[in-house]
Amino acid sequence: MATSKGEADSFAVFFRRHVTPITLYAVRRCNDADDVADLVAETFFVALQASGRYVPETDTALPWLFGIARRVLAKQRRRRAGARRLLIKSTNTQLLFTGSEEDAVASAIDAARQGPLLEAALARLTTGEREVLELVAYDGLSPSEVAGVLDLSPNAARLRLSRARRHIRQILEPPVGPEPEARHAY
Repeated sequence: MATSKGEADSFAVFFRRHVTPITLYAVRRCNDADDVADLVAETFFVALQASGRYVPETDTALPWLFGIARRVLAKQRRRRAGARRLLIKSTNTQLLFTGSEEDAVASAIDAARQGPLLEAALARLTTGEREVLELVAYDGLSPSEVAGVLDLSPNAARLRLSRARRHIRQILEPPVGPEPEARHAY
């Protein structure tokens, strides 16, 4: 792929402007630093290859980049799952945790101790609700930008976000007061 000096400089500026949010996205979703680095590198590689087809829909390219990162992450997870299945099948053994996986498990246990209600609330959300909520809360995207990442209409993204927030509130703040009397059917 041949590029001019100006194109390389433009991409360098683009990369510096967007690398931090994409890296934070990767850190929250990957188990170790190598996976984070791979996800960030492949996201920007795909973005560079597809830059001629990019049509800006907002004043930032982040929704487009998050969409690429999401697809790269899914591909990364499928590859890893396939490799694990092959290893287990070929050695007829179960895998032990690696050091980074042990750290991830320890972190998850600590987080679960600190916020069991929140963890339970998030687990009860649908995948779509959880994904919209994470992109807004963790990654700082607007509902319109999330729509671009998830290939939804802006209204559908806002609706999912509203439902996710309502479900979280219902779980974390159950109604207080006397329990309604049971009705008997005769």
